[in-house]
Amino acid sequence: MITGKRVKEISESLAILMISVAVCWGLPFVALASPNSTGTLSEPQNIASALVGQNTAQSTAESQVINYDDITQGLLLYRQPSGAWVPSLPLDTQVSMQVSGLSNRVSVKQVFRNNTEFVLNGQYLFPLPNEAAVDSLRLHIGQRVIEGQIHPKAEAKQIFEQAKAEGKRASLVSQERPNMFTTEVANLAPQEELIVEISYQENIKYEDGLFSLRFPLVVAPRYIPGLTSDASASDSNNPIAQSSQSSRVTSSQVFDADRIVAPVRDGASGRDPVLKADIQVLLAKGVDKASIESPYHDIKLKQTNSGVDVSLAQRVPANRDFVLQWRVQQGTSPMAWVFNQQGKTHKPDGDNLSQDTLETSKANGVNEDNYSLVMVLPPKVEKSTQPSLPRELILVIDTSGSMAGDSIVQAKNALLYALKGLKPEDSFNIIEFNSSLSQFSATPLPATSSNLSRARQFVSRLQADGGTEMALALDAALPKSLGSAPSDAVQPLRQVIFMTDGSVGNEQALFDLIRYQIGESRLFTVGIGSAPNSHFMQRAAELGRGTFTYIGKVDEVGEKISALLSKIQYPLLTDIQVRFDDGSVPDYWPSPIADLYRGEPVLVSLKRSAREPQELVILGRQGHKNWQQSLSLQDNSAGLITNQGAGLDLLWARKQIGALELSKNGANDDKVKQQVTALSMNYHLVSAYTSLVAVDLTPIDSTAMSRDAVVRQHLPLGWQPFGALPQTATSSRLDMLLGALTLLLALVLMGSILRQKCEEKAAMMALACHR
Repeated sequence: MITGKRVKEISESLAILMISVAVCWGLPFVALASPNSTGTLSEPQNIASALVGQNTAQSTAESQVINYDDITQGLLLYRQPSGAWVPSLPLDTQVSMQVSGLSNRVSVKQVFRNNTEFVLNGQYLFPLPNEAAVDSLRLHIGQRVIEGQIHPKAEAKQIFEQAKAEGKRASLVSQERPNMFTTEVANLAPQEELIVEISYQENIKYEDGLFSLRFPLVVAPRYIPGLTSDASASDSNNPIAQSSQSSRVTSSQVFDADRIVAPVRDGASGRDPVLKADIQVLLAKGVDKASIESPYHDIKLKQTNSGVDVSLAQRVPANRDFVLQWRVQQGTSPMAWVFNQQGKTHKPDGDNLSQDTLETSKANGVNEDNYSLVMVLPPKVEKSTQPSLPRELILVIDTSGSMAGDSIVQAKNALLYALKGLKPEDSFNIIEFNSSLSQFSATPLPATSSNLSRARQFVSRLQADGGTEMALALDAALPKSLGSAPSDAVQPLRQVIFMTDGSVGNEQALFDLIRYQIGESRLFTVGIGSAPNSHFMQRAAELGRGTFTYIGKVDEVGEKISALLSKIQYPLLTDIQVRFDDGSVPDYWPSPIADLYRGEPVLVSLKRSAREPQELVILGRQGHKNWQQSLSLQDNSAGLITNQGAGLDLLWARKQIGALELSKNGANDDKVKQQVTALSMNYHLVSAYTSLVAVDLTPIDSTAMSRDAVVRQHLPLGWQPFGALPQTATSSRLDMLLGALTLLLALVLMGSILRQKCEEKAAMMALACHR
């Protein structure tokens, strides 16, 4: 006979079993969420982990002496024999910009001081704009300045390593991606200051009357697919050896994986100073001072005789991109601008001509090409006059771990605004991706109120977690065949809006996928967060014949998404071509020119000889009509320029290099390498196959021991610290929360059972005493 006591015993046994299961399941997930756990690495750091955080012992040793909480870009560290890591911070990071018409000349100075008793050899990763034409390196040592020279990458590396072995100060600047560069410095003597100055040329962005520039201040960590770790070169029992530069991280899909992700700094106490950036921008006359603004930083303005001097109100932490916007004064808004330059910025080495001969040659234009930067605004078209065609809008959102925090909030708000802009004749679908892929619907659905309501619920449930397998999303959003509609049916505009921070390392594979599958679709990229990968975002949009939009804070979502949806309803100009007035084709880039939308200009860099025509014709299709505009290739920028003496040739060459790199298909890789190398050497540019190297011929006067240095990058503003609640390569966040909740409930249940047993024991003792 089953008594109540027996039932109670069975219940208690089951409860204890449930507690044991809950503890075994929940405790590991709680441990993973601990900031000190080795399992808390976020998915963008799946490669940086192998470089700097391979075990807890080394992290503990570092955190005892270093604060990584607020340290930012460019931190040099060296290792003492005891195994401790000591920071050697650059004293200053100074950025100076000179805006001239449609181009910007930028100088970036990073100052390092060696406060140790060792000779330091350092390497650090830093960002630049994705179309920066880097052409100058200067090494400042006291009052001496050593100019860098361009060499093929392998040769430049050999020159640097030889100088390093001979005890000479040297610096090497190499391109890892068009927006990511590595600088190496050798033989920085004790108590010595070293200034590395890098200069580049870039175009200014113009859209719908607004000029803007953007300077990145941090390299966001990259997700590397196909990751493998080879620590054979390290001592597996030595934590310091494991984290040294000899450890190699490789990927089956990203051949240079170990060079594009820097180690990430740990959070610790606040003893170390914060590295801050100082930025100054000189704008020419003709700028409307009241329109100048920086949406993400406080600035101050000063009127000068040559224009407006813009600077940061105070030095800022280098943890988010700097953006500056302005408009020109009323009456000077352009319909067409032309800027010209005669000859190249960098003369070839070995030019034995005398100075008089050079000046005479330049005056007569002998053997010197002309370079032009041309901007033409298409005619304005009112919204009401633009034809409205049905659209098939595919909304793609990145929900990987790198999007956690502010980024996912911005992206979800952007999705909701996009849904709000759909019309009844439109259709839509939503694709979200991280380590895997999920879709709102298997096929696009009509934009009915019922479908839109369900879509909003789908968006509200999205969370950031997991890896960044972007190829899955692109493959789903850009199907190879869309089927054929009846010939008399109105074809909808198939547009893909891709919202991501672009924190991936396999850009080239993704570019190939877009090129082969884009078909008649149009791809519009939306950069989310404080430091998106603009190289991927802009190139992807160019291949997809769309545009790139950057959203840096939540307040901008409504305005920018509404503007994007409004302008992409119909292209204003398609099939754009450039000709001379005699019908010949100039050497111009980009080629082909992407479709243009309302408010966007035609921006072309071209090279021409002195004998070629002086009149240019730009042709295109406006709806079903032909459109063309002619203009003279003569400067018409009076009052809007202060010094446009050099740099237009660099912009032309950089555009051509970019087009060549995008044309790689596996079969022509060697040919592209030769062409890019020749262009880079001819125009003194850093590229994927060339580097700048500067060597001081005088060896350092020091017998101190040499130590290698490493760089630890900080996280972009808004990124969640790794370890608080990890964004791993699997969807584990929900499991961790459930595990922690179950563990808590189990502990409460166990406490209740123990308390009940104590009460029963006390009652039995009281009864025994009473008897």
